[in-house]
Amino acid sequence: MDRLPNVLGLLVVLLVGIGAVVVPDPATPVGTDAPAAEFSAARAAAHIDVVAATPRPLASPGHTAAREYLVRTLDDLGWDTTVQEGIGWYSPTDSDTRRGARLRNIVATLPGTDPTGTVVLAAHYDTVTASPGASDDGIGVGTALEAARALTDGDRPRNNVVVLLTDGEERGLLGAQLFTAEPPPFPGPMVVLNHEARGNAGTPLTFRISSPNADLIRILSQAPGALADSFTQTAFEALPNDTDFRRFDEAGLHGYDTAIAGGSAYYHTPLDTPDRLSRSSLQQMGDVALATARTLTATDLTALDAGTDIVGTTPWGLLRYPRWVEVALTLALAVAVAALAVVRIRRRDASAGRIAGAAAVALVAAVAAGAAAFLPWWLSQRAVPGLGSVPIGEPYRPGFYQLAAVVAAIGVLTAVYVAVRRRLGAPAFAVGALVVVTVVALAGLPFLGIATPLVLPALPAVLGVLVAEALPQRWSRWRVVAVVAGLLPAALVTVPAVLASFDAGLTFGAPLAGAFVAVLFAVLLPLTAPLLPGEGAVPIAVTTVFAVVACTLLGGYTNRDGATAPRQEEVFYSLDADRGQAVWASPDRPRSDWSAALLTEFPAPLPTQFPWRPDTSLAHGPAPVAPLAPPRVEVLDDTPVDGGRVLQVRLSSPRGAPTLGLWVDGATVREATVDGAPVDPGANFGFLFTTENPDGIEVRLDLDASGPAEEVEVRVADVTGDLTVVPGYSPPPGKVVVGPTVVVVRTVGR
Repeated sequence: MDRLPNVLGLLVVLLVGIGAVVVPDPATPVGTDAPAAEFSAARAAAHIDVVAATPRPLASPGHTAAREYLVRTLDDLGWDTTVQEGIGWYSPTDSDTRRGARLRNIVATLPGTDPTGTVVLAAHYDTVTASPGASDDGIGVGTALEAARALTDGDRPRNNVVVLLTDGEERGLLGAQLFTAEPPPFPGPMVVLNHEARGNAGTPLTFRISSPNADLIRILSQAPGALADSFTQTAFEALPNDTDFRRFDEAGLHGYDTAIAGGSAYYHTPLDTPDRLSRSSLQQMGDVALATARTLTATDLTALDAGTDIVGTTPWGLLRYPRWVEVALTLALAVAVAALAVVRIRRRDASAGRIAGAAAVALVAAVAAGAAAFLPWWLSQRAVPGLGSVPIGEPYRPGFYQLAAVVAAIGVLTAVYVAVRRRLGAPAFAVGALVVVTVVALAGLPFLGIATPLVLPALPAVLGVLVAEALPQRWSRWRVVAVVAGLLPAALVTVPAVLASFDAGLTFGAPLAGAFVAVLFAVLLPLTAPLLPGEGAVPIAVTTVFAVVACTLLGGYTNRDGATAPRQEEVFYSLDADRGQAVWASPDRPRSDWSAALLTEFPAPLPTQFPWRPDTSLAHGPAPVAPLAPPRVEVLDDTPVDGGRVLQVRLSSPRGAPTLGLWVDGATVREATVDGAPVDPGANFGFLFTTENPDGIEVRLDLDASGPAEEVEVRVADVTGDLTVVPGYSPPPGKVVVGPTVVVVRTVGR
């Protein structure tokens, strides 16, 4: 058999796939000498250097300094700048403790000349504890400020423009909740361009768009370098992350959610510094934001409700078409695969039973490929806990682990195919694999964009095979040409999809990459089947194991301690003022000798020391007792009312902690007010509240306390983030502590 045409065809397909990844150039950062009407990464970075000079968690000095700088900057641009103050509350799904804060959103307005609505450039300016937040969300802040400056240059836009820099995003999207809870500053539709980051590099992707989105995607597609993908909108829901976009969308606003996700090991850490933020990513995000905002400011925003949903994908830019086309293409794939099955059965290359058996095997192989892709990094973290970042468990240099995931998936698929090919037959397996792709695509039809990354590669591939089957057998080379032509869309779509999957991180992205490898393997089988060995599944499996182990070891070597940015630790400190006892704790197991010396006890829940995490198992160990004053509770009122009691207290922190907490045991809370705002009491009442007020907060509780008064206990706590207050504490050598926490707790009986 002449295999040369198949080899050449496979090379063509692979080269096209690689080209789809490497040919698009990243944006070139523009300097401060760029024309005033253009977006300049250098000018935007100058803002980021200021706001990300220090961490800016709620109510911290850095938070206040950043807000003052941002207000001053927008004022200097001539925008009407105000600070929206209020209180926001968030109820986590994994805890009964409510999270609240007194917030200060920055809202700057440039009125339009003949407005039909308002365009909002949004980002959040707060950070998590100890993180400078140059990317999260310095990149969004810098993008909004520089785009606002460019929009100020020249003629005033038709529609109103608002720069919205929200507060409290890291505490539960609180600032966006506050903004949407009040009447908008202008009547008419609002379109929000939200900017975010889950890393410090990578290509900005608009991964969520409000519905209906036909006009929004059309407008976005006019921006050079814009990328969007409807598939990510559903996939994002599986990640433990969210953005302010959710609150905007819930409020019925139009909007885009755009973010970068490369370099995610730096996310939410002290290492998220301005010097580590990709200027190329900043430039591309800014270019897209400015171009899209300019188009929107000249658009009749009252017409945005027209149109049907459109699917956007990104092989080399935006590909958009109506939702009904996705349905039609998926049904066409089902028909084409059925036709191919009929052809194979009529020619006696396969039987219905063998095709069904092959489909079952192919499904198992695809699942196994995803699991195999997940294993290298999972095992690496178990062997060396410090390899991954604390917030999301990512290495600084993921390349070799990504390669290991892809090799593992390919090896599993190849070994399974070789093992069953003689029994089921190559034609039956090829059709069975396509049946699996088709069934998954059909199952995904209820969800926007899920079928598209399966249909776009599979349908042309099947049509190419059908054309090849219609050609005479003697035209063997032309038959290969037909198959290769049908595979080119698969190369353009699926190869980039494999790599893009890793933007979700190795934990979530590696299995997804393995699934896309399985799709590519399935559509390539008509071309690659003659090139694969007829037997020898065991040698293939052994070779795969060696290759995966080699890639994994190289990943460990390139990420070895001292060869990358500092490794990360997570440590909490809690002082029980009633008992005079203190503990170190962490939701993570020890990552080094340093943390192992602190966390000497097996993981267990510590509800007394950490009341907002009563069921979380924490590694822990005894700690020195720091001379920290406990939170102060001043009883303002304690009156029997309606079979219960109204208890009003002032809660404050002598040590100046901005976050205060209170939990009630022994009574049901019927109503509650914190700092003048009502809060849902829920089944088990407790809260953490952050404020800049040094006098603390007033708490009013309506208690259903039918039993003896002395049985009601109120547990209080205050929280800071400076571990150096602990006697004898010294930072881990060559490492950084992520999310440092210092808690002082006490119990007050009433």
